[in-house]
Amino acid sequence: MLRGSEIKQRLGAMRFYLLMATLLAVALYAGVRLGNVQYSYQKDKIAGLEQTIESITEENHQLTKGMNIVGVELEVERLANQKLQSSLKQAMEGEADLRQELAFFQKIMAPELEEQGVVIDSMDIEASNSEGYYRFALVLMQKSQQKGLVQGNARLRLQGTLNGETQELDLLSLMEDPPSQMGFSFKYFEVLSGTFRLPEGFVPQRLQVACDVTKPKRGRLERSFRWVLEDTGDNVDSTEGNT
Repeated sequence: MLRGSEIKQRLGAMRFYLLMATLLAVALYAGVRLGNVQYSYQKDKIAGLEQTIESITEENHQLTKGMNIVGVELEVERLANQKLQSSLKQAMEGEADLRQELAFFQKIMAPELEEQGVVIDSMDIEASNSEGYYRFALVLMQKSQQKGLVQGNARLRLQGTLNGETQELDLLSLMEDPPSQMGFSFKYFEVLSGTFRLPEGFVPQRLQVACDVTKPKRGRLERSFRWVLEDTGDNVDSTEGNT
């Protein structure tokens, strides 16, 4: 194998340097061409990746947009359903109130559909704005077809416990400026109402109502109501309990 010095001697200095320059130019050209090929390949690859990224970004945008639309539709549907349920609840409550009013006036105007005579129709109790104070409303009603004047006196007694012991309290004694007696006089119905204060520590359980009728004829009506405390604010409801 010929060495560089031998080649130089055989070709001469000028030819040798010319050959080396040619080889260097060829190598440089080949390197540039290879670099261009690599650059073009990388450029195409980057362009493809950028296009893929743009496509994925657009798809993500469309998916996000679709999810937002679905979310809005679901929210609208939820609100509509909530409003529908609220309207339905109000309608049912309104119907119940109308039925209750109808039943109330039916007892007065169409007594032939109900039992005859004077009755203790209902007893409602609710908490007032002052702690420990309550309001009551006792409804007495005449169901006779021939409406005559009904007169008499009502007596209300609270049964419960105080310091673990059973006690019975006269409701009139718990009222401020109580009347000497709770009288009634009506032809169709009457609502006896007032405000009273429970003794501290007293736990009510039942309310006994007794009405002594003196006119049109003497008689006595009794009815017992169970005192029920409900976790609905400060309201206290009395519901009927059989004794």
